[in-house]
Amino acid sequence: MSVPSTPRHWLELVLFVLAGFVSIGLPLIPMGLAANSIAFPDVMFALFAAWVIRRPASAPIILIAFLAVLGDALMMRPMGLWALVLFVGMEGLRFGERAFRDIPFVLEWLYVSILFALLLILQNLLLIVSFDAVYGLYSVIWHWVRTVVAYPLVVMVLHWVMRVRIGKKNISPNMLAYTL
Repeated sequence: MSVPSTPRHWLELVLFVLAGFVSIGLPLIPMGLAANSIAFPDVMFALFAAWVIRRPASAPIILIAFLAVLGDALMMRPMGLWALVLFVGMEGLRFGERAFRDIPFVLEWLYVSILFALLLILQNLLLIVSFDAVYGLYSVIWHWVRTVVAYPLVVMVLHWVMRVRIGKKNISPNMLAYTL
């Protein structure tokens, strides 16, 4: 895949990095007096998934890996584990990104939700294999639910605020006349 060198591409790349830093910083903000009073959804996964579907050229895998490792370090997760799992998931999305151009958002949401569930299962399996403590089923399910609910909000921010949208669909001139 050739990477376009336009000002728009560089702007999207900078926006991707800034949004990645925000997705790391959001869960670190203290939101209550008790520890873990509000558990955040995985905004990083939702952001990366939505961005890779919409603009895969401006979401290089090296930046995804860097931001994921940085997130692991700052959130005190097993170093590199979620980064590896996220790498696999984002490359899977990148492989099928053309399919998302022609499906409704509900199917995209369903696909991303299933992918996130599979990534959480993979993460726990890798923790089991490494004889590390696994996350409890209850906390994994609630983490999945929160992230699935947050995904449309992340997509709305990308679409309406940051103007990162899915590439143009293949529309014939006759269909275009009907949509106008």
